[in-house]
Amino acid sequence: MFDFKHYIPVLRWKAAEKDALKNLSEKSRERVTPLLEIIMPSPKNFRDENNNFKPTEVLLKESISKLKSNLLKTSEEILRCWGKLPVFIDFNLIAGDNLKVESLNNIIKDAAASGIKLVPITNLNSNMIVQKNTVEASLVAGYGLGFRLFRSNFDDPQLLGRINTFLTINNLSKSNIDLFIDLQITDNECLKLSNLMGEIPNILEWRTFTVISGAFPKDLSGLAQHNRHLIDRTDWNCWLKQINSEGLERKPSFGDYSIQHPIYKEPQPGSNPSASIRYTLKDKWLIMRGEGLRNEKGSGHQQYPAYAQLLSNDSEFFGKDFSFGDAYIAQKGENTQIKKTGTPRTWLTAGINHHITCTVSQISNLP
Repeated sequence: MFDFKHYIPVLRWKAAEKDALKNLSEKSRERVTPLLEIIMPSPKNFRDENNNFKPTEVLLKESISKLKSNLLKTSEEILRCWGKLPVFIDFNLIAGDNLKVESLNNIIKDAAASGIKLVPITNLNSNMIVQKNTVEASLVAGYGLGFRLFRSNFDDPQLLGRINTFLTINNLSKSNIDLFIDLQITDNECLKLSNLMGEIPNILEWRTFTVISGAFPKDLSGLAQHNRHLIDRTDWNCWLKQINSEGLERKPSFGDYSIQHPIYKEPQPGSNPSASIRYTLKDKWLIMRGEGLRNEKGSGHQQYPAYAQLLSNDSEFFGKDFSFGDAYIAQKGENTQIKKTGTPRTWLTAGINHHITCTVSQISNLP
């Protein structure tokens, strides 16, 4: 399916991520297979008509109802934003086994009818019913199965046996399975890839092999406002060091969480996000961080074009022709008094689109 010179961005299936993929160039798409995580949507209102917080069971019911409504459009959205190129899909963030199964079955049928090359992902943390259903769904789709191992799985002394049991029970061949080691948070453990690979049976036989981790902070609260900040892309730097090391039996493809934190957390209702731009450089992230958009007597959304202008004039700016995201930044920076300043969603779209394009460019130019 692909070798190590390929990129797997993990993207939660939300509006900004959809638009980022939709506006990705054809050249970049050739070396990208996104891993889409379906999430539980937030209820529209957390308070009732009397301004009291709704009970948890009511909020969950509303969230499930909204999820089922969204699922009816998912295949159509994938087709619109990504076309018929291969795409991984994971329901790990959905609450409840029955809901995972129902969600997957609904999408698989629609995707198969639309000709979408959908590869469902399962993991050892799911119960056997969910695993079996995912395997069956992969047979319906006809494009293979994804198998995702998390950091916690490598603490299990019986890991090798559990993997072999999973393969045997479901009558699976490794040659038709895409293997992911997802360490989530990038740290020193990510530098022990050779040891982790040693716990996996016949690493060369799996269809593809990808290592995923993420280094982007959970939020920007630790960064001073009205400043330019640099954060190390330790996820990328760690992977690069690994594939250039001696003795690695198989070079993995690179996966990350783009410019998002690896551990998903739904934004708090009524929060006051800062007007910030997240911009990927060769081995760092450049953060232009402003103040809260809702600050009393603050500059609000008008901060965006001001920071866009600063970034556009920065020596490390890639140029407006590099990607859709870069063109967006340059256009917004032309006039600091522009009325259509953009929103947190559109600026996240620009940042993710640029990040994917940048990462693909780096991978493509590897020797």
